[in-house]
Amino acid sequence: MEMNIHYTAPRPVPTVAQLYGGVFHAALVVAEDAVCADRMRRILCDLAPHRRVVVASTRTEAFNLLAALPYDLVLVDMRLPGNDGAAVLHHVRQTYPRIESIAMSAADDQQLVNAAIAAGAIGYLLTETDDAELAYLLRSIERGGSPMDSRIARRILGSIAASAKARTIDTIRVQSPAPQPQTREQKDAPDSRLPQGLLSPRELKVLRLIAQGWSNRQIAEAVYLSVNTIEFHAKSIYRKLSVKSRTQAVHEAMQHGLLN
Repeated sequence: MEMNIHYTAPRPVPTVAQLYGGVFHAALVVAEDAVCADRMRRILCDLAPHRRVVVASTRTEAFNLLAALPYDLVLVDMRLPGNDGAAVLHHVRQTYPRIESIAMSAADDQQLVNAAIAAGAIGYLLTETDDAELAYLLRSIERGGSPMDSRIARRILGSIAASAKARTIDTIRVQSPAPQPQTREQKDAPDSRLPQGLLSPRELKVLRLIAQGWSNRQIAEAVYLSVNTIEFHAKSIYRKLSVKSRTQAVHEAMQHGLLN
């Protein structure tokens, strides 16, 4: 008896890039170190095959490429000479606000991190990290995240907590009179400490939980709202504070004393 056996070849296992899709359409890597630049270019190409990835080694070259072609992601090495890394980030924020900017350096240098955040970076990578970890952090961009090395994020949150504690102690020392009960209208009014009183009480609560390192899902569970609603509030906070990431939002809130 003749038997017909049909063999079906197994489907190929999709790559990480295929599972997640492209996280950008065109990226610019700005790094004087050719080895670092080539490595980041390779990681980006693996994340988003067939997307355009261009490399610049100087601030001038980066400015020319930004003017010549459209990009939606820029990686900047903060070790560029003459503080050019911060200059590139600032130029991108001022001239191309739709482009996501991420800073990087070989090691965790607090001065470089502070300069990058102040200049507009939405994230910070340490190139001493292995390729898989860098790729994982960069993939968070498509989910609206801020690629931030965990060591840097932990230090930033620690400094925020210390600052909030110090401000609380100073407030107690002032011994101001006990606050009067607020009416419902006053509770629902925007916080006047922020210019033009833009943030609502709900947004302030979400912002303060963000500053404590809570994820959107954790915040949603804590305040009994959906994750989509929390994401809506977070985007509203970013827009009102004129920032593009959690780190920048927390930094701006600290400047206005909103985390006490």
